Amino acid sequence: MRLAVMPLLVFATATTVAQSPTFAPPVRLKAGDKFLGENRLYPSPVYQDMNGDGQADIVVGDLRGHLTVAHRAAGATFGDEAKVMAADGKILDLQNW
Repeated sequence: MRLAVMPLLVFATATTVAQSPTFAPPVRLKAGDKFLGENRLYPSPVYQDMNGDGQADIVVGDLRGHLTVAHRAAGATFGDEAKVMAADGKILDLQNW
């Protein structure tokens, strides 16, 4: 008995060409009167509610492992950056070096 080998055919449906997304120009965020993460090596901001008020604050880590937080103020503004404190009251520093 001989088995017939059939070629595998794949038919693709019509595809749409993905369009490149468009973004608004970047805006430097301010924490209080200063630019967020200014004079720090590779600042990396993330949103996180750090004080439990239901609003996203900005936490900034940098290359050296220093963490600061700028709490959300009225509207879309943020207060001054402050060092992130651990539960024992000491400054939380990840010591990246």
